Amino acid sequence: MKMNTPKLLRLKIGIFGRRNVGKSSIMNMLSDQDTSIVSDVAGTTTDVVEKSIEIHGIGAAVLLDTAGVDDIGELGAKRILKTKKAIDEIDMAVLVLESNKITDFETGLIADFKQNKRPFLIFVNKCDTQKPNDDFLKQIGEYDFVLTSAKTKLNLEEVYEALLKTTKKIKPDESSLFDGILKEEDLVLLVAPIDEEAPKDRLILPQVQAIRKILDNKAFSLVTQDSDISKICQRVKPDLIVCDSQCVLEVVKTAPKDINITTFSILMSRLKGDLKEFIIGANKIDELKNNDKILIAEACTHNTKDGDIARVKIPKLLRKFTQKELEFHYTNGKDYPDNLNEFAVIIHCGGCMINKNLMQSRINKAKKSEICITNYGIAISKCQGVLDRVIEIFDF
Repeated sequence: MKMNTPKLLRLKIGIFGRRNVGKSSIMNMLSDQDTSIVSDVAGTTTDVVEKSIEIHGIGAAVLLDTAGVDDIGELGAKRILKTKKAIDEIDMAVLVLESNKITDFETGLIADFKQNKRPFLIFVNKCDTQKPNDDFLKQIGEYDFVLTSAKTKLNLEEVYEALLKTTKKIKPDESSLFDGILKEEDLVLLVAPIDEEAPKDRLILPQVQAIRKILDNKAFSLVTQDSDISKICQRVKPDLIVCDSQCVLEVVKTAPKDINITTFSILMSRLKGDLKEFIIGANKIDELKNNDKILIAEACTHNTKDGDIARVKIPKLLRKFTQKELEFHYTNGKDYPDNLNEFAVIIHCGGCMINKNLMQSRINKAKKSEICITNYGIAISKCQGVLDRVIEIFDF
């Protein structure tokens, strides 16, 4: 992968540890530049710092330098919470220790890594000034570790070898956007509305990803606006139509009944989420009562516009479908409530701007709280009475 690889497609490596063990120095050593501020003052890193890099043998990666897990005070508690949330999205972890000291903070992090099934290794930093003793080495002996010094770059080659070895423990994700529904030489009609939410002079990421995966499958793609579907279908007969969720009702009404139809959002839910769980979540909409709270979670951050899908269109559809007075709450970006119990249902975006780890983490948190979760496209299709039509192509 090249340096312009999007962050969500890069391997995410989180750097964790107590304050002042040299996490930021390790970050700078790995990135070979002063990415993070380094200071002898404990607690210099106050938020998660990200740096995109290329690592020989690994490829495109993102390093996440986190705040110390032993931070103190009210602000410290908030920083620790962000540090713990970073575990949700990483692919692997680096735990930074100082020689001869391992505390409950480190063992707690190790437990978190194991619980979240994140492979990890240990870098024992500052070994140029303090040699590890035998008791300490015995304590960490069950884990993969490297003795190093970010200051002198001690054992730097071993550091990179250990990183490469740990990446091989990551379970490869071989899923693809069109798994099981696309054959070689199939024709896919992609419906991309140009409305007030469409970015100027470009397609949105799910549309771009769809085109690329169609090419990878040696199939053919044709892109049109929703207003031209009938004209296109009079000229050619596509094997599959993939449309934006906001025009799914019109597409279902217009397209021939013998052509398979789905949406970009539903494809994304298969790729990163859990389609079965999302359908269960969508059916929960039938049971909503007056004053129920709905969480609408959007993974990207942007200022809202008139006709915004999350804050205007979905609430309007839900109120019309249920004929209930509902209370809507919203989150953006990486913000996500720790307590989900107050919500009747969660409606998440397609997740095109986050990785699969983070999406799966959010689904698992909903399951643990016994709260139903679905996504935009499935909820919209449910409220418009076309859900069965747009999921019939998939095997369950």
